[in-house]
Amino acid sequence: MRQFAAPLKVSASSKSDATAAGTSSTIPLGPAKVDDITSPHELTAFVEQLLTQIEGKFDDMSTQILDRMNAMSSRVDALEASIQDIINSDSQLPTTPGTPGTK
Repeated sequence: MRQFAAPLKVSASSKSDATAAGTSSTIPLGPAKVDDITSPHELTAFVEQLLTQIEGKFDDMSTQILDRMNAMSSRVDALEASIQDIINSDSQLPTTPGTPGTK
């Protein structure tokens, strides 16, 4: 089980920046900028916060990609059905002698 190191210094601006970035309040909040890091604990908290944000963005992108793939699959299925309907309707048309495509 992973445990997060508690940050030693959390400023008011860091907390509001983390909240604005969409992180949960249960996640340890670290410094807002790399320049604010003054200890290993703060670095750990900053990296954990950054990884959490990246994970959230990755999940959002994965969901969007899967939704688009499902939509594309539905469109391809509809296109295949339309093509099959066209093929079936063309094969059922009676052909008269002298028309192109007859033997």
